[in-house]
Amino acid sequence: MRLLSHEKLVITVEEIQNTTYIKEVWSGVFTSTVFRRLIEKSLEIYREKVPQLKLNDKNFLLFADVTMLELISAKDIDWLTNEVNLQYEEIGFTHQAVVVPKSSIAQGTVANYEGETLAGGFNTMLFPDELSALRWYMGQNKSEG
Repeated sequence: MRLLSHEKLVITVEEIQNTTYIKEVWSGVFTSTVFRRLIEKSLEIYREKVPQLKLNDKNFLLFADVTMLELISAKDIDWLTNEVNLQYEEIGFTHQAVVVPKSSIAQGTVANYEGETLAGGFNTMLFPDELSALRWYMGQNKSEG
């Protein structure tokens, strides 16, 4: 199910092994203004949809495919880490798997976007491909669920 279509961001609801998750596909060069507007729009959607999708599941994945991301500022990554991840946690996400960009410039910036929120309820990990990311999450889901 498609939740958002934009030239730089597509958000869908996906399922693997009877486990529902949100998938974002980011692409292109981002100014801070465009990037932050898209994040704010996605947060609005997630506040409405995630409780309906998560139901009684303990864990819920936000999967971000940024392989086609060409450029993003370090300030925007800091903003994600310090502010947005806390909102993801409040909404009900527990894990975020990020498939790293192919662009070496974007790779360097995105490399700083990994770890847990201070409360420890939202964990972000970086991966070279989608299969590795989903395997990690499914393993987390089994060990914690």
